[in-house]
Amino acid sequence: MRINDNRYGLYSYQSQQNRTNNNQPTKKTTTSEEVKISARGREISQALASEQTQRSQRVQELKQQIANGTYQVDSSKVADKLINFWSNQSN
Repeated sequence: MRINDNRYGLYSYQSQQNRTNNNQPTKKTTTSEEVKISARGREISQALASEQTQRSQRVQELKQQIANGTYQVDSSKVADKLINFWSNQSN
């Protein structure tokens, strides 16, 4: 047998796989699974959907303000956030 003859090993493997697959019976199972969401879960889902809607509306407002050139940056809020960030990083 030649070492570089890879056809022999490949065909042997494929024929073995075919024999294995042909000998196994086909399983047809019907399972029915049901998921029930609690009332609290539905409330949370609705709250998240509402929050996403509000957020997307806010993003659209900001995009419009930026496009119009009317968006104003509150520099004191930016400074406060920077100070809080850097003071928490040093701990």
